[in-house]
Amino acid sequence: MACARLAVTDPSAVFGLGLLLSILTLGLTRILVRGGQPASVGWLPACALAGMAALEIMWHIRHFDAAGAGRPLAWHVGFYAVFAIYPFLFRRDFSKLTGPWAVAALSGLAHFWMIYQSVKLGWPRTNDFLGAVPALFAVAPLVSLLVILRTVAADNPKRLNQLAWFGGVALFFITLIFPIQFERQWLTVAWALEGAALLWLFHRVPHPALRATGLLLLIIAFVRLGLNPAVLGYHVRGDTGILNWYLYAYGITAAAMFVAARLTAPPRNVIFKVNVPPILNALGTILAFLLLNIEIADYFTAPGSPVLAFSFSGNFARDMSYTIGWALFALALLGAGIWLRNKAARYAALTLLSVALLKLFFHDLANLEALYRVGALTAVAVIAMLASFAYQRFLPSHEKNNP
Repeated sequence: MACARLAVTDPSAVFGLGLLLSILTLGLTRILVRGGQPASVGWLPACALAGMAALEIMWHIRHFDAAGAGRPLAWHVGFYAVFAIYPFLFRRDFSKLTGPWAVAALSGLAHFWMIYQSVKLGWPRTNDFLGAVPALFAVAPLVSLLVILRTVAADNPKRLNQLAWFGGVALFFITLIFPIQFERQWLTVAWALEGAALLWLFHRVPHPALRATGLLLLIIAFVRLGLNPAVLGYHVRGDTGILNWYLYAYGITAAAMFVAARLTAPPRNVIFKVNVPPILNALGTILAFLLLNIEIADYFTAPGSPVLAFSFSGNFARDMSYTIGWALFALALLGAGIWLRNKAARYAALTLLSVALLKLFFHDLANLEALYRVGALTAVAVIAMLASFAYQRFLPSHEKNNP
């Protein structure tokens, strides 16, 4: 009420009073817990956090001035630290509770908006790097996760709850980095890399939310590149073929899919009751195939054209590039299927090679002169023979009759 009705340009007085009341509440919580009060007392710090956050938000909305952003920013950071550190100072008293740890995790959510706005409005020069704010907010819950993993006994019934609160908040801030900092294809690449990183982190911090969020981010990245036609219009085409943004956007995302498939190998392969590695490998393969076709289309699009032109007729070099490219992709896919003993990959490779041969015989040869026909047939024949040799030479004997 004081912040709403009075001209409180300097928040130190009301914030100082709020700090005193918060410390008294936190101290009372510890006294009651040590006195054997019910576990519900552990949620008393939530009242202090809610009251303090409401006070800070009210002052920020009514009286914040970008010219003096430093002082309120220091107060916001200080309050965040008080609630975040509190349960760790009395770890033994709160080891079998959930409330104090949940409040410590939620403190970041309660103070993020005010700290973000203070930095954004008070220091405009930092606006190109605002993704650093949620990145810094993610550090505290991640460190808290590691501390709990190392100090709380595995048989503690509240350990998983404590991990869940910090894990969920850490994931929120990590995910928030990218929509704040990046846009267009960089956002897609960042989400793909984050998804793979979360699956790696699951090996160190085995919290189910890490795997689920990582998989979700990878699927979102695939949808943005594979099922979103607008992605091809993110930028006006440049004059450089092959070495362009398509290469790193699709290439890095596809690589992230393959790495994620390895990171979810058994016994970590089932997420939401679904065997994940085959799906991730399939998504990565689709993106790699799309990249191949996009690069060919980009290379043969007329100079100066702002968008890609997909066409499969009227240009000998382009038509044969598609055919030979598909055949080479099929050969590489077949090699991967043999090496990994993956039947699905081998079936897909043989299907794609058959499509390339059909395109050659029923489309390309009809538009080629005699000399070019010989060259085209020779190139595809060599690829087909290599595929046949690899299939016979390297496929295990017990699988040759059951590809």
